[in-house]
Amino acid sequence: MKFSQQIAKGALIVFLGMIVGKALSYFYVILLSRLGSSTYGLLSIGFAIISFLIIISLLGLSTSVTRYVAYYIGKKDKKRIKSTITSSIKIVLPLSILISFTLFILSKQISIIIFNNADLIPTLKLFSLTIPFLALTDLFLSFIIGFQKIGYRTLIKDIIETSIKLFLTFIFISFGYGLFGVVAAYIISIIITFILSFYFIKKAFPILNKNIKSINLTKELLKFSLPLLFMGFLNLIIKWTDVLMIGYFIDASQVGVYNVALPTANLLILTPTALMAIFLPIITGLYSQNRFNQIKKISKTISKWIFFINLPIFFLIALLSKQIITIMFGPDYINATIPLYILLFGYLIHSFTHVHSSALTMIKRTNINFYIMLVSIFINITINYILIPKIGIIGGAIATSLSLIFVYLSSAYANYRINKVQVINFNYIKILFSSITSTMIISKIIKYFIIDSILDIILVGLLFVIIYLFLLIITKSIGKEDKEILSYFYNRLMNKNQ
Repeated sequence: MKFSQQIAKGALIVFLGMIVGKALSYFYVILLSRLGSSTYGLLSIGFAIISFLIIISLLGLSTSVTRYVAYYIGKKDKKRIKSTITSSIKIVLPLSILISFTLFILSKQISIIIFNNADLIPTLKLFSLTIPFLALTDLFLSFIIGFQKIGYRTLIKDIIETSIKLFLTFIFISFGYGLFGVVAAYIISIIITFILSFYFIKKAFPILNKNIKSINLTKELLKFSLPLLFMGFLNLIIKWTDVLMIGYFIDASQVGVYNVALPTANLLILTPTALMAIFLPIITGLYSQNRFNQIKKISKTISKWIFFINLPIFFLIALLSKQIITIMFGPDYINATIPLYILLFGYLIHSFTHVHSSALTMIKRTNINFYIMLVSIFINITINYILIPKIGIIGGAIATSLSLIFVYLSSAYANYRINKVQVINFNYIKILFSSITSTMIISKIIKYFIIDSILDIILVGLLFVIIYLFLLIITKSIGKEDKEILSYFYNRLMNKNQ
C-alpha cells in the first residue's frame, strides 16, 4: 500500500471518529455551561490544574513511547518494543499516585490562597483521584498510536469515553446533583477508559507475550522524553494560563465566559490532531529507513490538507460567531465573541505547527521544540499579566494567540533550516480565494434570514461547504495526489476493495 493511502486509511478512521468525539465534547461543554458561568468556571479551573499534573505525571513519555514503538517496529526489534512499554509504565505509575496524593492534601491551600474560592476544594479533591487513571490511559493510548492501531485509540478516547461522560453528566445534572454530579461522571468515564485501553494493550498486541524478554530502557526513555515533558508543560501553559490568570485576577464567572470561546476555537485543532496521529509514526518509520524524500512529500500533503480543511472552518465560525455563542451557550456568554475572533486566528495559524514540530521530534531535535515553547511561554505570561487586569478576557485571548503564532513561525523556520521542508505552494492562494469567496457569498445570503436555531447553523454550514467545494474544483485546487487519496476515502466509505 502506498504511504499516501496508508495515511488516508488511518486518517479516515481517525477523522470520522474525532468529528463524532469533538461534536460530543462540544455538547459536553454546552451542557456544563448551562450550570452557570461561575460553576462552569470552577470546573474549568479544575480541568486546567489536572491537565498540568497529568503532564508532570507522564514526564513527556506519551510522545516518546509513540516514537520508540514505531521506530522499533520499523527495526523489527520485539525485545525493545516490549521494553519501551514496561519501562514507561514503571515510571508513570508511582509518580502519578504521588501527585494524586499531593493534590488531595493541598486542595484547600490551592483553592483559598491562589483562587480565593473555597467552593473549589471538593472539586480538586475529587479530581485528584483521576490522576493515575488519566496518566496511564494516556500512556496506553500512546502505545496504540505507535503500533499504528489508531482506530482503537479513536474508539476508546473519542467515542466511548466522551459518550459515557456526556450521558452520565446529563443524567446526574437532571437528578439535581450539579457540580458533584459532573465530577462523578468524569471520574467514572475515566476509569472505564483506563480499563478499555489496558484491555486493548494486553489483548491486541502479542508483543507483550511473556516469552519475549524485556530490558530496562528507563534511562534512554527519560533522556528523550524530559525535553518533551517541559515542552508539553509549556504547551499547556499557553493553553491554560489565561484561564488560571483570569481566575486569579478576576473571578470564576469570567473564566466560564472565556472558556466558551476557547473550546470553540479549539475546533481548529481537530484536523491536525487527527492527521498527526498517523503522520508521526509513518515518518518515523520512513526515517529509520532513510527515506527523506518520501518524508518531505508527505509533509507537504499533510500541510495542504490542514490548510484546505481548517481555513473554511475558520471563516465559517467567525462569520457565525455571535449566533453560535447565543444559540449554543446562551445570551449570558455573548461577551465571549471578541475573544473568540482573536483565538480563532491564533489557532488557525498554530494548526500548521504540528507538521513542523513532529518532523523535529522524528530526528530527535526535541530541544528545539523545547526552546521555542520556552520563549512562547514567556510571551504568554507577560502579555497575560499586562493585559488581563486592564481588558479582562480579551487580554487572555491576545496573549494565547500571539504565543501560538510565535510557536508556528519558529518551528516552521527550524524545520526548513534543518530538514529543508517548505510546504507552501501556489495551491494555497487558490484555497484562500475559494474560502474568502464562499464567506462573502454566505454573508450576503444570511442577511435575508434569521438564524436562531442549531438547525439553521447546520444548514448554513452545509451551503458554505457546497460553495467552497465547487470553487475548489473550478480553481483546480485539488491535485493528483489529493484525488488519489479522496478516491481512496470514497471507496472505503462505499465498502469497495482497493
